[in-house]
Amino acid sequence: MNKKAPIILTLLMFFSFGFAGVFELYGLGKIGLNYSVSALGRGKSSTAYSDSLSVNLQNPANLAFIRKAGIEMSVNTNHNAIVGTGNTDNYTGFSYGMLKFPLSQKGGFTLGLAPLTRSHTSYQIVGDQYSETASSIGNIYSATIGAGYSFFKHGELAVGASADFLIGGYNIIKEMDFISDSFSDVMIETDEGFTGWKFSGGITVKPFEKLSLGASYSYVSNSSRRQITNYMTNNAGYFYSYIDTLEYNNTSVFPNRFSVGLAYMPIPRYIFTIDWMQYQFDDLASDFSFNPFYEGSQILPFNHYGLGFEKRGQLSEYLPYYQSLTYRAGVFYEEKYMANSQGIPVKTYGLSLGLGVPFTKYQNRVDAAFMVEYNTGTIYEQTGIQPVNVDELVYSFNLSIMIAENWFSTRGKYR
Repeated sequence: MNKKAPIILTLLMFFSFGFAGVFELYGLGKIGLNYSVSALGRGKSSTAYSDSLSVNLQNPANLAFIRKAGIEMSVNTNHNAIVGTGNTDNYTGFSYGMLKFPLSQKGGFTLGLAPLTRSHTSYQIVGDQYSETASSIGNIYSATIGAGYSFFKHGELAVGASADFLIGGYNIIKEMDFISDSFSDVMIETDEGFTGWKFSGGITVKPFEKLSLGASYSYVSNSSRRQITNYMTNNAGYFYSYIDTLEYNNTSVFPNRFSVGLAYMPIPRYIFTIDWMQYQFDDLASDFSFNPFYEGSQILPFNHYGLGFEKRGQLSEYLPYYQSLTYRAGVFYEEKYMANSQGIPVKTYGLSLGLGVPFTKYQNRVDAAFMVEYNTGTIYEQTGIQPVNVDELVYSFNLSIMIAENWFSTRGKYR
């Protein structure tokens, strides 16, 4: 079957896409999903700042500032549109769910399920003698438990750690149809399964009352991957099916991550945040074979830069309700881990808006974040074929609800 690949590639003449979300088709799909909805509203920035209600999924040190036990659940919806073609796709589903508990007055811990990657897309390639449809659906989640603790009177120093069990998989299908009877139509279906452990450590420092600095690092170990591929052909005179199973043990299937951030509060309740985060995909370049569509791409580090703003509401029963709302906004820029032969990566330019709406005596809150992303880059290139560059718009809406209550009482009735 593999011997036909060079012949197949030379038949590609024209490209047209039947579905959108094309940049999720390659490698592990969309990366960098483990942000709370409040952080998404701030341009994906949360390394150095987290309020007392939100779960921080980037820096476990900020779990130290949890003040009430509760649960946080989130869903999101995405609408993708390829610029110039009008082809679109939609995806709506569960995002994350976390339980949180305070530890005395200086710490907190969480446990739950959070996303790391997602692929939910398909496309079609049409040529003179050949057509192909390809799809990739799946994700990788982390089952996480983390804790943070702060020191000194006003939490000038906080440290934290978390352990995550990574689990997930992808279903990938390629169907190749030929006009000529010289070739048999082929379908290749691959199931990819991933497991591994990720350990993270973080720190937050307040050198001044209005300034916070944060950093975190995640290390992935004991990861493995199982690949089951079924090659099938079916025509009037011949049927062929072959299943191939490969085990990749003790090999890297997900990159380490490093992030730093800054939060500045010039006046009370006004916070400005800056983040830089990097997934070190280049360390996986020699083992990163989970890329069945754009085999000629280069693997580079994934870089995220975020700038955010938040105006916290005043939680008081004696003030008008609108003053209790929290407003957020942010911009971000990302360089994806896949690049063309010239070393130019897929790039993302993003804008976000967020809103926090408290309810039931201000202990609970609904957070919403709306984001617009502009993706641009090369999705296919091959010797003798002009590279295919695509621009894509992604609109996403994220919603979370936080239920925060005093589940435990540390004082007796008469104390």
